[in-house]
Amino acid sequence: MTTVLNILLIEDNPGDIRLLQEILREAIATQCYITPVMTLAAAIEQLSIDPSERLNSSPFDVILLDLSLPDSQGIASFLNLSDRDYNIPIIVLTGLDDQDLAISAMQQGAQDYLIKGQVDSNLLLRSIRYAIERERAEAAVRQAKIELEQRVIERTRDLQQINHRLQLELLERQKAEAALDISRSRFAGILEIASDAIIAIDSDLQITLFNQGAEQIFGYPAAAAIGKSLDLLLPKGFIDVDNCNHPQITSESGSHLASPKQTRRQVIGIRHDGTQFPAEASISYLDLGTEKVCTMILRDVTERQQIENNLRDALQKVNFHFENSPFAAIEWDREFRVSRWSATAEKIFGWSSAQVVGKRPDEWQFVIPGDSERIAQVMERLISGLEASNVTINRNYCQDGTIINCEWYNSILLDDAGRMESVFSLVLDVTHRHQIEKMKDEFIAIVSHELRTPLTSIYGSLKMLDSGLLIQQPQKEKRLLTIAVESTDRLMRLVNDILDIERIESGTVPMVKSVWNVSELMTKAVEAIEPLADKAGIHLSVSDTGGQVWVDGDRMIQTFTNLIGNAIKFSPRNSTIWFTASKRTGQMLFQVRDCGRGIPADKLGVIFERFQQVDASDARSGEGTGLGLAICRSIIQQHGGQIWVESVLGEGSTFSCMLPRSPSAQDSQPPLGATTPAWVGYSPSRA
Repeated sequence: MTTVLNILLIEDNPGDIRLLQEILREAIATQCYITPVMTLAAAIEQLSIDPSERLNSSPFDVILLDLSLPDSQGIASFLNLSDRDYNIPIIVLTGLDDQDLAISAMQQGAQDYLIKGQVDSNLLLRSIRYAIERERAEAAVRQAKIELEQRVIERTRDLQQINHRLQLELLERQKAEAALDISRSRFAGILEIASDAIIAIDSDLQITLFNQGAEQIFGYPAAAAIGKSLDLLLPKGFIDVDNCNHPQITSESGSHLASPKQTRRQVIGIRHDGTQFPAEASISYLDLGTEKVCTMILRDVTERQQIENNLRDALQKVNFHFENSPFAAIEWDREFRVSRWSATAEKIFGWSSAQVVGKRPDEWQFVIPGDSERIAQVMERLISGLEASNVTINRNYCQDGTIINCEWYNSILLDDAGRMESVFSLVLDVTHRHQIEKMKDEFIAIVSHELRTPLTSIYGSLKMLDSGLLIQQPQKEKRLLTIAVESTDRLMRLVNDILDIERIESGTVPMVKSVWNVSELMTKAVEAIEPLADKAGIHLSVSDTGGQVWVDGDRMIQTFTNLIGNAIKFSPRNSTIWFTASKRTGQMLFQVRDCGRGIPADKLGVIFERFQQVDASDARSGEGTGLGLAICRSIIQQHGGQIWVESVLGEGSTFSCMLPRSPSAQDSQPPLGATTPAWVGYSPSRA
């Protein structure tokens, strides 16, 4: 078997390098790879290179060192190399035949000291093998020494830890024994002064321990209870014994339950006077080998049960009011996520509890964006403790996208640390109230304006007459009196119309309905308005298909005269107004059509509202109060009918109303074929 040696040769003489290569090549059983370097620095560089990066990828087995190098001389060459601790055996191969130098090199750790010219292949190989074997033996000894020292250190540490643990255990045992003595003393004292009943029984269910708390709860002295059966205190069969091995808890039905070492249950106790009371019993047993001991700690929970019942009743009432309050009740946690959402909240906003619980208000379309900043400021005042409660008016989205006005009553609950625990909100939908208030404000503003106009004319005319300045001018006096009278008439009409529409819409003026002949009804209306038509030079064309209607005749005549009078005001002289009636399924369609100026499209949506005029000059002219068409709408509403208008600007308008022909037809559907009709409740008109 051929031995392979990887040799680092540090030699600056090329001839010596070739000579050594030839000597080592003569070895028959050994293959030598020689890496020659000519300086100590080059040797150190070679030793620092990773073996895998060299041509021969195995580590060096031995170093042959010349002591006379260009960059290092004598023993210093050896010391510079050996101090680096490469763990590679070094053989000095030098031309210096110096005994002192050889002894010094060997003392410093050289494996051998050979003189050039005195070695052959056998001697050199034997020296190399010896150096390698010796280095390996020394390395093994060093490693064994290190491992031994490490085991000694670890064992010493283990022994120290064991000793420390034993000392701690001894100390803990001493403390435990002392604590046990104290605990026994305390337990004996606690056992006697405990307010709970502490009772011990043996395997025969005989009472062996009965403390002071048991005496107070059951009314028996300890002497009267000890030695007696447990049946004296609890219902029979509450505790059973299985072959006298261990106590076994039984259910109220008598079936055995599992046999835990400890259990808790509700029981009924029996006092000395025979009265029963609810109690909570904790039962455990101890196996002492030759004896089985069952211990029961029993507490009278009569008062607690009453408190729990009261709390349960109170909670039920709170929950009832929470769910059935006319207010939407919403509770928010400290992160302003919905924790409770009442049934009324579902009804008002449309979202179910399952859809919103756990969400912040900004996580679904709930708050109007324009209100977000203001609401955040209100909530911040609650969180910061500046306010304990507040009231806000917010606009909120409903699930169907509609917007409602809500009145929020918010209050904050704080925890023991003074931090916000939750916020409770009661919400009232005040949309209708806002609409009414807006309508009231608008009505007051309009009425004030409409009343002020004729009153100003009356006051101005009377003031001029009272001044006496027009005594010599009878024509001007007469004109002022005429203005005052006309303004008074307009004021009276306005007041009467206001009172009329308020009484009709409030229901204080009942509709006395009966069967009326259509022709008769239309004739009476035309007779009432015909003088006004003649004065305006308007021709009235009346036609009907006969039939009857179920109406209040006087109110319908008022409606028709209002509609025809309205058409007369806006029709040119010598034109025609058509007043017609035609039958529909279960209903009668009345129409008033003129050739007047028509109604602009932007007015069709509001013409039936109070004080609405097609042109502002219509109001200033004093020709109407602006309430005629609103009164017509209210009367038609009271009859269960519909009213609407169709108009083409510059060509005229057609006002239509549908009325029931009999009481059973009041709920009939709207007519078919009407072009953009404005039904009662949303009726365009002109006034």
